Amino acid sequence: MKRLCLLFFLTFFMVSNGVFAQFLGSSSNYSGSRGLAVNPSLMTTSYVYADLGLNLNFSVYNDFAFIHASDYWKLLNGNNMSDYYVNGKKYPIGFVINENPKYVYETLDFNVISGMYSPNGKRAFGFYVNNRVYTNGTRVPWEIPEASVVTLEDGDYIGKNYKSEDSRFGMMAWSEVGLSYSSTVYERYDKKIDVGVTLKGLIGYAGLDVDLNEVDKDILSKDSVCLHKLDMTAAMSAPVNYTPKFSEMNFFNPDKLINGYGVGFDIGITYTRKKDNKVSSSVKRPCNAPRVEYFWRLGLSLLDVGAISYNDNARIYRFQTETDKIFDISRLEGVGDFSSLIDTVSLMINDNAGDAYVGSGFMMGLPTAVSLQFDYNIYKSFYANVTWIQPLRLFERSAFRQSMLVVKPRYESMLMDISVPVTLYNYDKIFVGFEARLAFFAIGTHNIFNYIGIGDSSGLDVYIALKFNLYKGRCFGGVRDTCWNADFR
Repeated sequence: MKRLCLLFFLTFFMVSNGVFAQFLGSSSNYSGSRGLAVNPSLMTTSYVYADLGLNLNFSVYNDFAFIHASDYWKLLNGNNMSDYYVNGKKYPIGFVINENPKYVYETLDFNVISGMYSPNGKRAFGFYVNNRVYTNGTRVPWEIPEASVVTLEDGDYIGKNYKSEDSRFGMMAWSEVGLSYSSTVYERYDKKIDVGVTLKGLIGYAGLDVDLNEVDKDILSKDSVCLHKLDMTAAMSAPVNYTPKFSEMNFFNPDKLINGYGVGFDIGITYTRKKDNKVSSSVKRPCNAPRVEYFWRLGLSLLDVGAISYNDNARIYRFQTETDKIFDISRLEGVGDFSSLIDTVSLMINDNAGDAYVGSGFMMGLPTAVSLQFDYNIYKSFYANVTWIQPLRLFERSAFRQSMLVVKPRYESMLMDISVPVTLYNYDKIFVGFEARLAFFAIGTHNIFNYIGIGDSSGLDVYIALKFNLYKGRCFGGVRDTCWNADFR
């Protein structure tokens, strides 16, 4: 158990690029409802007319700390980890020393059920229930994670000045119920256009947004910091009681589990360049809908547009000073509850214990992104897919995802899919992964080297799915309708 706890701590500490695994399994023509993760219009282009399944996506990575990939297996097998040395001193993990701002991301997507149904190949309906947790930080001051590993006593931090601007940290935990619709709006000769939309109902459990606009500080000692200037706002809502002691069992309050509601949507369009000029006619049974084979396909989608309004158990604080203040860290040692913690910090920064509280209730946006997908049929069952994800911030407070570019060659059939995604993270890291589907079971990762013990690991990601498909052109009993005609409409 201790080894598993240490493994969890290491992976959670090394957070970044959390949305990694979210799009695994979504590019195949047999993805069905899985394609809703990247573009809702893909339902009517799928070679599946009905499916039902569940999947789990988990991802943690970062650009600061790392361990050797082989150490994961050493931990699980009860062996000691490798020794890590930085500037001649031994540490429990390896880390990168530089003065660049850091970023952190974490994602957990647990899709407990999803499904789709296409009655005639031209229209499709989908649904899903998803539980999601996103954690993100951008422009995190470099001295914070570094000093947490090196410690102020061992490092050369005391007596120096540190400045940071526009640092942000956010966390959201919520459930969403999605209803999707896709339709072929245009089909003529060798061209086909599909559009789709997903409407989401959102249930918010927790939300946190910390906006560090500016900080100018000197570290005087391991217990004191001189703040020359500080402007920070923090908004939070969580299923906790703010007044009981941290050590008491009633700090977590299950009666306040739901703290907000919201709505959201995804929307997408896909253009297909078909291999022939045939236009599908109506079919009597959905299994007789034809598979539309293509030379290439181009999709564009807008994902996670929406927000949750946290009105229950919500608080907003602002800490601000433009005159020198001594922040005595030792004064926090005897604080045992959250309200006393805020009052103590407010007293040292804002001069009065109650001045930090500025309101309750806030809106927090979903991790919005724009996505572009290109799929090319190389030869028969061999394809190449390129997917680009670019985050957008539509609200003052919001969860955030990182950018990514994935190039994925793949082989696909009804029985199995195999692909090797090559991913560019935040435009500065490259990973090589592997994903496979055999019948109803699929598994994948964007960094296969973690699992074979090669190189340094700055985190982990995994995608696991169970999905049962019904395929176009495969009818029980062998009866088929006339699926095609040559009337060019």
